[in-house]
Parts: sequence; C-alpha cells; structure tokens
Amino acid sequence: MKKRSDIWYLVSAGLLFGVFLLNIFLGKATLVFDMEPIISVGDVGEFLLLLAAVICFMIVVLHRENEESIVKTKSANVAEEDI
Repeated sequence: MKKRSDIWYLVSAGLLFGVFLLNIFLGKATLVFDMEPIISVGDVGEFLLLLAAVICFMIVVLHRENEESIVKTKSANVAEEDI
C-alpha cells in the first residue's frame, strides 16, 4: 500500500536528481561550445542536490521495505496459528 508521502518523496528525489543532471549537462555544454554558463550551482550546490535526492530516495525505500516486512510478519503469524 503506497502512502501519499512516499510518492512525494519519490517525485522530489526525481526532480532533485533531474536538476543535478541538468546542471552537469549545462556545465559540459558551456565547456564544449565555449559559452558563458547560464546557471551554475557550484560544487557544494551539486553535492547538496545529490545528497537531498539520495535522502528522499532512501526514505521511500525504507518505508516500502518496512511495509513489506510487516506484511510478511503478519502472514507468518497467520501461518503459525494455522498449524
């Protein structure tokens, strides 16, 4: 069962990672085409974007893993009661 907060964390992780990749590609394009950078987040900004994306993703993974373990525990308890 998916919770609404899990979906928002997953969307947030995707958006943050997308902004991180966009910054990388724009930085590479400015080097290849010898242009002025349109937007530059900087090294610390890139780190913080990637860190926030990973944290949001790990929150979703841990929530879903917890839900699956609860379901498995309930089914194991039901199986023990049937014996």
